[in-house]
Amino acid sequence: MINKTTTKIFMMCLAAFCSGKAFAGAKIDSEFELVLPKTFQQNLIEQKWKSLASQKFSANWQFPDQIVETSQSGNTIQVHLDGIKLALATQLKKPALQNGQSQTLLELTSSDLQAQMTIGKISVNQTVEQTVGGITGRFDLKAECNNVVLNMKAGAGTFAISLKPAVASSQVAAQVNDVALSWQPDAWVAQSFSCTGAEGFADLVNQQLQKISADSASFVDPRKELIVSYVKDYLGKFSIDLATARELVSSRSDVKTSMTIDSFDDSQADKMIAKGHVTVEFTRIDSTDVTSLALSTKDANYTLGSSALIRLPGTFAKEVMAKAYAANTWVHRLTSAQLPGFSSLMNSRFSQFFVWPELMNYSKSAKFLFDVYSNKDPKITGSGLQYQVNLNLLTKMQAPNNGNYVPFMNFTIPFASKVTMSVANSALKATFANTDMTLKYQWDSSYVNKFGPSQRFGASTIQGRILDAIDGQSTTVTLPAIPLTTGLSLKVNKAATLSNSDLLLQLAP
Repeated sequence: MINKTTTKIFMMCLAAFCSGKAFAGAKIDSEFELVLPKTFQQNLIEQKWKSLASQKFSANWQFPDQIVETSQSGNTIQVHLDGIKLALATQLKKPALQNGQSQTLLELTSSDLQAQMTIGKISVNQTVEQTVGGITGRFDLKAECNNVVLNMKAGAGTFAISLKPAVASSQVAAQVNDVALSWQPDAWVAQSFSCTGAEGFADLVNQQLQKISADSASFVDPRKELIVSYVKDYLGKFSIDLATARELVSSRSDVKTSMTIDSFDDSQADKMIAKGHVTVEFTRIDSTDVTSLALSTKDANYTLGSSALIRLPGTFAKEVMAKAYAANTWVHRLTSAQLPGFSSLMNSRFSQFFVWPELMNYSKSAKFLFDVYSNKDPKITGSGLQYQVNLNLLTKMQAPNNGNYVPFMNFTIPFASKVTMSVANSALKATFANTDMTLKYQWDSSYVNKFGPSQRFGASTIQGRILDAIDGQSTTVTLPAIPLTTGLSLKVNKAATLSNSDLLLQLAP
């Protein structure tokens, strides 16, 4: 009845980032400091942009109309290209790095680039001089070709984006460092098109299309700035706003947590520091008291690596535990299968005869229910990751009866233990030591009156089974991730107590 309940207490203390709503009840208002190394910012961006590798990068870019000049029979002909569009579709992948190779930019390159260029209208409309039979005359030259479509040959082109981390206020995003688009000579194949007007104009159009196909730079370079702006617009939706409230799924609907970032400092070359407040609200506590917690003013003395760090006051976990398990505000329902030693007792009629004979009237596979709660506030001392916990647990045990459950026994369990916590790979490990408890019991009067049970109960034996299952043992619980943005969450990888007694959590995508 103890270890699962106690573990839930500690699990809640590290899951401190939820939605920012207003609630009634007692509150904890705690300072925090979030440190994002530049390398971690890039790692965030790389993690976010992994989604680009799982979906098609698609673009449909519109370019300004263009006039190109060509020479015909001594005349300079201005050819108008109107309604120029370029459609791209590709998978963007990050090239594998060679051993020992480092990378300060995120390079994404295309795989199986598909492209289609459409020119809505190619036309001429001007007066030219032409000498025929020794007589020079002026002639109106009018012609146009509509809906000219070119398709890129498979494997004939490449598209690449170069990104680097960028932080502005609360935004962690990617700055487009460069965009490259190129193709091989003769990469484009024109679909059939029709022209009207001057005879032979289609030949001139084909010449212009061949120039586009033969020299990608002459087409791309004048439009480079616009292409970069299109890519920036496309990637803008993948930015990460750290100031946005995050909601965490919790087993306790009455405990609400919000994180508010008050200030950002990105003036340092190697990191960005965000400071703010974590507010934890306990809606079942009939009080409006606010407990304020401050970070230590002493030097934190920690080493900045490549991981994000959150620094909290050393008493943060203790205060959260104390209020989350305040008197008469919580109930945990457990089944007999979750209790240490109970399953083995159910499978041994011999043990039942000497310890708890009433259980012999139930199937070995019978499932009992235990509602665990407390009518007294817990006493918790310590800070950081080590605590002495004293709880007065009350438990109502129910027995199965014809598809329902009936009251069976009631227990009072004063419990004390030293609890040491550690975190590794998003798992919280709680180790119990110097555990002490007293098991007091009482048969439910309605059960006694209706069923007349044998009331013999080996309290000391059951108590010993529970202590053997807890003391010196560890329980591991997976910590919930902190949602950062769509498709990306941060996990608590490690926890440590600093020399100034603050609690330091290491985060990773």
